[in-house]
Amino acid sequence: MALSLKQLQDVCLLYVNDSRKCKYLAEDDSDKNLHYCLKKSSKKIEIDDESVDLLNDLKKKGINPHSQGMPLGDNCPGYPILRYIKQGYDQK
Repeated sequence: MALSLKQLQDVCLLYVNDSRKCKYLAEDDSDKNLHYCLKKSSKKIEIDDESVDLLNDLKKKGINPHSQGMPLGDNCPGYPILRYIKQGYDQK
């Protein structure tokens, strides 16, 4: 089931088009309506490395990274990827 709609909207900021959006948020490969938090997966290291590279590149160019609309937020509590259980602050 992935993350709940409230979790996506209120915490991960799925529909926010600025840097506050969660950088660990990922769509399901087969269903674009499902989203997962990758903070507790091995993919987190890759995302962190890409974020550092992006920030360093933008710094060299004198560009404010927060003005680029790239997700840089760490607002993902770290749910494990569970495909059949809905997760979020509003779930028990």
